[in-house]
Amino acid sequence: MAIIAVAELVEEVSMSRVEHVLNYLKLEPDRLIQVAVSRVFSQTRLRFSQPLIFEETEEKLAHVFQAHPTFESEFINCVTETETAAEFEASWDSIVRRYYMEDNDWLQSIYNARQQWVRVFIRDTFYGELSTNEGSSILNSFFQGFVDASTTMQMLIKQYEKAIDSWREKELKADYEATNSTPVMKTPSPMEKQAASLYTRAAFIKFQEEFVETLAIPANIISDSGTHTTYRVAKFGEVHKGHTVSFDSLEVKANCSCQMFEYSGIICRHILAVFSAKNVLALPSRYLLRRWTKEAKIRGTEEQPEFSNGCQESLNLCFNSLRQEATKYVEEGAKSIQIYKVAMDALDEAAKKVAAASNRTPGTRLPNGEAYPSEEARETANATNHPGGEKERTILELTAELERTGQRCEVYRANLLSILRDMEEQKFQLSLKVQNARLSLKE
Repeated sequence: MAIIAVAELVEEVSMSRVEHVLNYLKLEPDRLIQVAVSRVFSQTRLRFSQPLIFEETEEKLAHVFQAHPTFESEFINCVTETETAAEFEASWDSIVRRYYMEDNDWLQSIYNARQQWVRVFIRDTFYGELSTNEGSSILNSFFQGFVDASTTMQMLIKQYEKAIDSWREKELKADYEATNSTPVMKTPSPMEKQAASLYTRAAFIKFQEEFVETLAIPANIISDSGTHTTYRVAKFGEVHKGHTVSFDSLEVKANCSCQMFEYSGIICRHILAVFSAKNVLALPSRYLLRRWTKEAKIRGTEEQPEFSNGCQESLNLCFNSLRQEATKYVEEGAKSIQIYKVAMDALDEAAKKVAAASNRTPGTRLPNGEAYPSEEARETANATNHPGGEKERTILELTAELERTGQRCEVYRANLLSILRDMEEQKFQLSLKVQNARLSLKE
């Protein structure tokens, strides 16, 4: 829990970021913890760190590991290599029976929590990781060399800041390398070149691994109904370990039973093999998550919401997405007077474009309950009340000006809140220094 506390103290972070950190805390599969987390973080999915569970298992079952050298590999394969829930259940049952561990409390506890850490149960959820082990490895490497078992809470805050600076330096070096060098291509494929130009270096390496593997996994048609084709993709001689890929030729869209894209946001080798068979030479935009692209630092990692006409939930999604982008814009625009002036000019121009688009868009109801009148409705009103047409136009112009003024007020308000947050942060840092000074005097 100290990690969350530091995240909240050092900088104001969104709930989603805190929830992301929570995924990698070393938590024992305890029912009370699950209930508590589900109440506090109602919109997140609790997940236990798989490598940490492996470590705990090796410690708690050390006598089994020593007596049965094959137990470790069987246990890991059961957790990481099974492709269906039924396959996992059968493999797990076989292991506990053959090693006479039906009544082992530890195995029973992690089995009861299987929905939170076994790959087959968590791969349908996006965790913002390039691999299943990345979460804990990033957290461990982040603090490596900065904290140990004797680190106090006060020292943790200071070391956290040092770790941040260290990672920023690494990030700058990685950005420089990505901008001024080109990764080695392993094929002449235009898709590989496309990925190299768009992805960050780490994401491209992961993509390249999957792409090269397509040379060894042919895609065989199982069924074909015209625009929808189903394939079985497997290595030569390993058909029993294959995966099923459904492909829609009209939308150039594919889904794989391995669910790698759903989990990591990087397209899997099985879909890439189908793309190769269908002569798809470029990655469709839906498979290029902004999170893994070089432009993520410019526009953020949030994907654009899919808008469904007439759907209130989609309108709410758009509203929240715009609000998040506006917050980022305000933070950048308030860094200096010059940037602020540029930001305000851009906002004025954007307000005019939005108002013009609103005048052309049929009435839609926004999350605040207000509705934009459609152009047809306004024309009907003008035709019905022609003498008041000029007044109607004046009212619309004044309304638009009022909206722009309201937007300016929101910018000023956000700017003021940002200043207040900075003051609180400085106040907190100063109080820490005073407290440390008092402690040093006592010593």
